[in-house]
Amino acid sequence: MGEHPFASELATADPDQFLRLERDTGRSSRFAEIDQLVANVLVTALAGHRPISVVAGPKGSKNSDTLALNSLTRQEQALVRETYNLSTQQQRGAWYLTEQLSLKAGVLNLPANLRHHPWHAITLATDEVARVHLGAAPDALAAWSLLIPLFDDLMAPITVRATGSTKPGSEQEETWAQITAKYAAMGLALTSQSRVFAYGAGWSHLDRGGQVRARLVLLDELTRADPLQVAARFRAARIQALISATVKKSRSGTPLARTVLTKALQPVLSAYFGGDWLSYLDYVEMPPGPGEEIVTALPETKLFVGGSAKAEAVAAQQGIDVSDVEAMLAAFLGQGSSVSPVEQRVDVLRRWWSQFDVVHAHQAPGMHPLWGLIEDGPYAIKAGFGPIRQLYRWLLSPDLVEEVDRLWDGVILPRWPETIVSEPYPHRLMAETLGIAATFWHGVALTAWFVCEGPTSRTTLPGLRSYYRRHLNELEQAGTPIHLSLFDELEHAERYLGEPQPVYSHQQNANAGRTGISTGVVIGERRAGFEILKDIITRHRQGWSHRYLAEYLEHRWKSELTEVSYELNRFVAAYGRLPTYKQFARFAGTAANHWFNGDLASLYAAIGERAPATSRRIDLLPGAAHDFVDAVYAALGGLPFDEVMKNPGSPLANSCRQKAHLAAASVTYLQIAEALGRAPEIKEFGGDRHEWDWAGGHEHGWPVYQQAIEQVLMQNGAGGNLPGRPHR
Repeated sequence: MGEHPFASELATADPDQFLRLERDTGRSSRFAEIDQLVANVLVTALAGHRPISVVAGPKGSKNSDTLALNSLTRQEQALVRETYNLSTQQQRGAWYLTEQLSLKAGVLNLPANLRHHPWHAITLATDEVARVHLGAAPDALAAWSLLIPLFDDLMAPITVRATGSTKPGSEQEETWAQITAKYAAMGLALTSQSRVFAYGAGWSHLDRGGQVRARLVLLDELTRADPLQVAARFRAARIQALISATVKKSRSGTPLARTVLTKALQPVLSAYFGGDWLSYLDYVEMPPGPGEEIVTALPETKLFVGGSAKAEAVAAQQGIDVSDVEAMLAAFLGQGSSVSPVEQRVDVLRRWWSQFDVVHAHQAPGMHPLWGLIEDGPYAIKAGFGPIRQLYRWLLSPDLVEEVDRLWDGVILPRWPETIVSEPYPHRLMAETLGIAATFWHGVALTAWFVCEGPTSRTTLPGLRSYYRRHLNELEQAGTPIHLSLFDELEHAERYLGEPQPVYSHQQNANAGRTGISTGVVIGERRAGFEILKDIITRHRQGWSHRYLAEYLEHRWKSELTEVSYELNRFVAAYGRLPTYKQFARFAGTAANHWFNGDLASLYAAIGERAPATSRRIDLLPGAAHDFVDAVYAALGGLPFDEVMKNPGSPLANSCRQKAHLAAASVTYLQIAEALGRAPEIKEFGGDRHEWDWAGGHEHGWPVYQQAIEQVLMQNGAGGNLPGRPHR
């Protein structure tokens, strides 16, 4: 410990001494802006204002919530963007940061809820969980690393009391001793009025009104404290914990980051050092340990995906035939062509976008809706109104549809990455590869259609901007923003739409003298004027496409492949070895499925690495997955779904619903069979996620289900091949 005197001195200092050592050595200025930011957020919260806003993402979309810090000055916004940007911190060596995170953010708004909704404040705080993508906005990373830890400690007397405890008295006393110690470290103390929160101080004798008043008293006491001192002393305590852990492991020299940064200490490095371990070591006057450059300076990513475009240039430079260069490139890529898998798919996506644009531009009242042009989910047997099944096969050119079927018909399953299995819905995977731009432009056009043509729309024209907030943020982050005048124009155009007219489920017109009578159930409304909205959207979409489409497509593949390369290097830095094939698939599977038809070996080549193994390809799926699902449903004894669902609460409807869910999962069954080389067992299939009442339990239903799948395979000439057959 004597080798690092400054670090050792900081590790044993009390908060006042710690801050004094920082000032005396000129280190305090590096934290001045962060401390002031935290102090301002604290003042905002204790005054009864909400320091954050959480907007839920689209239903069914994972980790798509948006968390925004409210009331920041321009300088504070710039500080957050610069310091808490995910990619920037990762580039500095913050290998521990994950893309997706679930934040218990309600504690930040708890003071405001206590002021304005005192009777329900705890419930509101508990329910406010933000499931975010850290790369979408830096505010979430700032909240996770910098703000939530502070508010967790400040609000601990309230939250601990709210949850109650059945632990022995000695353990509860220890909990309150820790809370008191943390308050003391921040320069705070419970007064005679607020001490009622402590164990054995009379909390249980307060009625609900008395408890509410006690919480408000505590907030008032916190308000009277110096917020800048609270922020600085809390920071000192957190950094001191990191220093203590570092010093403890420094007996043989400066320890590596991965040996010090526990889950509890990782946010400290992100909060105060921007995720930069070397910056932290400089702060405590400790030299980097041997091998630390592996963690803090990961190799620059080099991608090998543009071979065909460079073949002629290389041939001319080296004085050899172009065909020879193309042959070498094909050998390097492990395929029969010098055109890389990424290039092939980018070309198809570009042509798909062109036809997608034409289809939307030609849409007119009286046509079928375009719901189904993009396949946004697996096929499911349902009753009622929904997307038109495989609409893309009718509206896109046959050669384009065939190329999508071919280039996106294989995937890997993370549990069994050694085998490339069949992708039941290639057009869904293609749309997923194309990403959020397609989702946005298609969704906006569909909203305009259903607002005008009815019967209902998932949002209104004024609500579009809020509904697509996450999409807009991500497109802006990608450097391909949507011009926000689109929404202003659509809102303005709404005044020129016709008056709402009812839409009937079954409309019949009868004449009674001069009076026409319409009968039926009103299920929504329609308004004339779709062409007005369509022309606005088409103009904006084509303008965006002309300016950004090429850049956006490059961003799609480059960001995913760069992320894989980064995660590979991060794994090596963290564990000192290359990942196994299965470990590699956990972070590389999505990119492999999007750009390489599930071929991990091709992905390895694209990031300049040699694959430790190759994948075999198995395909048991005969024809279209939609037809296979329908056939399995029929083989299980399923009846016409629309008819059965006219009485949705009946035992027959419940039975058919269960069979429909199992039929939809039959393509997953085939994928697992392809991966295993045999029929899966019920546990491998995940049978407990399904209902088997229709058969009297899974022990009776499972053999029937397997027999139905085998029967459909045999009817399609694939019977007897369940253990696996070569790719056709």
